[in-house]
Amino acid sequence: MATTLADLTADPTLRLSCATGHAQLHRAVTHVHVAEVNDPTPWLTAGVLLLTTGLVDRSPAQLEALFAGLAARGVAAVGFGVGLILDAIPEAWLRAGDAHGIPILSIPLDTPYIAVSEFVSRRTADRQLDQVRRMLDVQQRLAYSEASPAQQIEGLEQLARELDAAVVWIAPGGMRRTTAGPADLSAQDTRAIADELARHLAAGRTSGTAAVGTLFLHLASTAGSPLAVVRRRRYTPLEQGLIGSLATFIDLSRDTSALPGLAASLREQLITEALSGRMAADARLFETLFPGVPRCTVVAFGPDPAGPGRTREPAAGLILKSAVAAALAAADIPTTPLLSTVDDGFMLVVPGVADGPVHAAVEHFLRGETGSLARWRAGLSEPGPPGELLTLAADARRAYRATAARPEARVLGANALDRSDHLAEWLRRSGEAPIFDAWRQRLAELDAAPAARLLAAVRAFVAENGGREQAAARLGVHRQTLNARLRDAERELGISLNDPGDRALIWLALESGALPDPDAAARAGSGVGA
Repeated sequence: MATTLADLTADPTLRLSCATGHAQLHRAVTHVHVAEVNDPTPWLTAGVLLLTTGLVDRSPAQLEALFAGLAARGVAAVGFGVGLILDAIPEAWLRAGDAHGIPILSIPLDTPYIAVSEFVSRRTADRQLDQVRRMLDVQQRLAYSEASPAQQIEGLEQLARELDAAVVWIAPGGMRRTTAGPADLSAQDTRAIADELARHLAAGRTSGTAAVGTLFLHLASTAGSPLAVVRRRRYTPLEQGLIGSLATFIDLSRDTSALPGLAASLREQLITEALSGRMAADARLFETLFPGVPRCTVVAFGPDPAGPGRTREPAAGLILKSAVAAALAAADIPTTPLLSTVDDGFMLVVPGVADGPVHAAVEHFLRGETGSLARWRAGLSEPGPPGELLTLAADARRAYRATAARPEARVLGANALDRSDHLAEWLRRSGEAPIFDAWRQRLAELDAAPAARLLAAVRAFVAENGGREQAAARLGVHRQTLNARLRDAERELGISLNDPGDRALIWLALESGALPDPDAAARAGSGVGA
């Protein structure tokens, strides 16, 4: 336990006495500070014992402001030296201490302030040594035995009690924490802690620190999921060392939903081999990999398919996996996402979870990215049985590729694909007709506005199945104007709109996106032949 005010008053060599605030003598004292200035609060932190002689003469308003500031800083108490400037603690000080809940200790003249500071330092050092011994005992029990998850958690509980903190980690069943530590963590705090754990895992660091509101986090890597130690004050280097040392012996990432001996990493390797085609696989393989799991959702993740080039980011899949796992754990959705590296990016298989929460997690992740991953896109399959994993992966890929035609969509679900998306996918698989490229080149040679008018006339014509009156009405132009534009389009593109084959091809080019949307081209005013 930390040194308390009661420890100070009980030591006969110090001869301190409590003038007011007897009910708060249980308070811990972390440091001792001497100050004789008007306002020492900028240099104070929680748990400090402030020593003074009353050298500074303060008005009632200044005294009130001083004690209000001390209370706001969480100062443990004030030690008032008597016999040098004043023979007794002024009544105004005692009233201010009572009003703000700040104990005041009386220090006789023959007790050096340095003796008080040495007492606290010595007790702190003794406590730290005892703390180290106790944590070494815990480490030895974990190191020299086949520590079960229950034994590891008990070791984390003792660490939490020693540091007056909560230990948080991501387990296969969701976010977990020790019973010790702050009891008032909000849902927002929990999400923020989960985000920090995900970033720590993705970065591959051994340890790190972060601040979340009024909470201080120290993160340490383990053999499995990293852990975060959370409390409302900073950590000393010794405490950071204790956390890192104990984390070495912790592995709470065991996948309890898998068959015995079938770790998540092995399942990821098998899925990668199956999805890449290097290993023949049927429904029975995936049913074996996901026993008792009724459904899976697959995420295809890669660089923007419409972007220039396809720069690979080797850690991108791990970052996404960590973010999705953390988001689902924070929402109390127990699952262990499995990552597969494929030629055109990554596949993430999320067992036992519907596509809605997965979509939200991936969307949140991508919306928060500002670096190179901000240009990446994702496609989601609908949830389906594990035996259909190859089909689900193909659906996710199709949705991912469809984001090329939807710049505003960072994440697209397979259930949101429409006819034009399916046509574009069909053309991709079958190979685009060479005539489409020739049409794009001819349109690119025209000015933007005339090209957009020609395309709009052709689209209206085929949309109305050759009905010229209806097409003219759709465009808001006279029939003769429409006829003139259609003749220009036939001449420029080298087609005949009376020929069923040409009409079918031009319709397919417009519907699949092989030719640009004439309305978008008209709005842009340029670039119709991109």
